[in-house]
Amino acid sequence: MKLFIKRNTSPDKSCFKVYDEFGNEKYKVSFTGSKSVSKLIVSDNADKAVLKIRKIPIVGTHTFAFKAGKHHITFVMIISSNGILGYYYGNNWHINGEIANGNFSIIDVDNSVIATLKKHTDYIELNITDDSDELYCVATSICTNLINTVDKLAMQAV
Repeated sequence: MKLFIKRNTSPDKSCFKVYDEFGNEKYKVSFTGSKSVSKLIVSDNADKAVLKIRKIPIVGTHTFAFKAGKHHITFVMIISSNGILGYYYGNNWHINGEIANGNFSIIDVDNSVIATLKKHTDYIELNITDDSDELYCVATSICTNLINTVDKLAMQAV
């Protein structure tokens, strides 16, 4: 299954929209929260919340808890001198590739590819091999897109 994730710049409360390969809106992602707690809610077409993403404030990391129904997964990204490293807790996945430039794969413990993510100029292309992993793959791609990275280094005159 192929999905496309775009930042939403319209005045409604959603910050991302997820489309299927036919251009139909499948999910929308909305921000809710305060200064101390930030949450993202992934809703389906019927405006029903299907996944909650909560940012956990841990110094030195970007930590997110994904919750769909009664099942949850924690996704941690650490910025190091070797790039951005991604770890999952609650399943046996790992990241292969470069999170910083948006081109990576989500790999299972048996080295089978769960999803591939490719960042384009104004959207993210997400190819998912199994529909049951769809929500967590969408959550991962949104969280990796929230990290501020510099695509091109430039000198600034002061």
